[in-house]
Formats: sequence, C-alpha cells, structure tokens
Amino acid sequence: MDQPGLDHGQHHTALNAIARVNWISGSGRILWPAIRTLCEEWRRAGDVRPVRLLDVATGGGDVPIALWRRAKRKGILLEVAGCDVSLTAVEHARKYAAARGAEATFFPCDVLAEPLPDGYDVITCSLFLHHLNEEQALVLLRKMREAAGRLALVNDLARGRLGWLAAYLGSRIITRSPVVHVDAPLSVEGAFTPYESLELARRAGWEGAQVRRKFPFRYLLSWRRL
Repeated sequence: MDQPGLDHGQHHTALNAIARVNWISGSGRILWPAIRTLCEEWRRAGDVRPVRLLDVATGGGDVPIALWRRAKRKGILLEVAGCDVSLTAVEHARKYAAARGAEATFFPCDVLAEPLPDGYDVITCSLFLHHLNEEQALVLLRKMREAAGRLALVNDLARGRLGWLAAYLGSRIITRSPVVHVDAPLSVEGAFTPYESLELARRAGWEGAQVRRKFPFRYLLSWRRL
C-alpha cells in the first residue's frame, strides 16, 4: 500500500479489502463513543452547528463515512471529511461516498509534509500510525494536536504475536488481494504497542492522553483539549 508505483487496479482492490477489515474489526465502533460524547455535549450546550471531523490518511474513506452514518441514524449533526496523500485513494473515497449517498468531502494532503487545515473539531486517524517510524509518528501526532479543536483519536494495531497471526490468517480469509496479504502481517510487525503509542503522544504534547486496548488486537489513543 505504501509503494508509489502500485497499479491502480490493485490499489482499488486493496482499499476495498481494507474497508472490509475495518467493518469486521469495527473501526467506526472503536472511534464512535468519544465522538458521540462530544456531539452530545455540543447539543446540551445549545450549539446548533455540526461537529466537524477530519480523518487523516483516510484511504478509501470508509471509516469517516461509517461515522457519518452512525451519527445520521442517531440524529446527531456530524460533518465528515477525509484526506490522503494518494490521489487514487481520494478518488476511490469520493466514489465510495457517492455510491452510499454519504455527505462527505475528500481531498489530497500529505499529512507528514503539509499542515492540516484548521476548522475541525475532531481529528481521527485509523490504521496509519503503524506505517510510520518514531520520528514520523511524532510529526503526525503533533499536527493532529495542533489541528484538533477539541478531540484527537488514533485507532491502530497493537503489536503482538496473536495479532500477527490474526492478521496473517484473516487477510487471506476476507480478501484475495495480494497487496493486503503482504501488508497485513507487516503492519502488525511495524506497529507500536499501546504503551509506546502513549509515550509518543506525550512527547508530541498530548497532555492527559489516554490509551485503551480494543478488540480485536487494537488500541485507541485519545486526547481532549481542555
């Protein structure tokens, strides 16, 4: 997935496979409680504008769209957007949203080289941190803290033997994509542990950050602006 010369067809197939992984593993479910809490606080305070959410390194856009659909079912005002360095991914996400009637905006952005845009209350990131080395992870986390008006959330893989085995076997069960077959176990090998991610967040200025293990073999790193 990180290879710049990846064939467009293989890339789209891999993005569809990752969407299935996110659905099965409940990426939206992992992120939703913290977002719902913020939205409910917003409503109780009498703020009538929607909470604005940006999903960085969004890939195929399935996670922010899943969050938008959850909010819509609950009658909660949530405006979602996603950005990705890959133009193929941005195109895929736009088509994915259109096919589902989702109100979502997607645009290109290299989160490691460019500043994140202002005006978002929530910044989320799913299954991207494990692609980064320590220095890059610090850059991303600092930018998320700077851009997040109220809340920053990272949903990612937790490194471990059982997680590696689940990724290896699971990727072969749910998809025929050779890209995902290779990427899934490598992603677990390159992932941070929950404790390591928390230490990185603290170094990036996420004062009061929290981390919680999530099923299956995931963790949620969260920070709220006081």
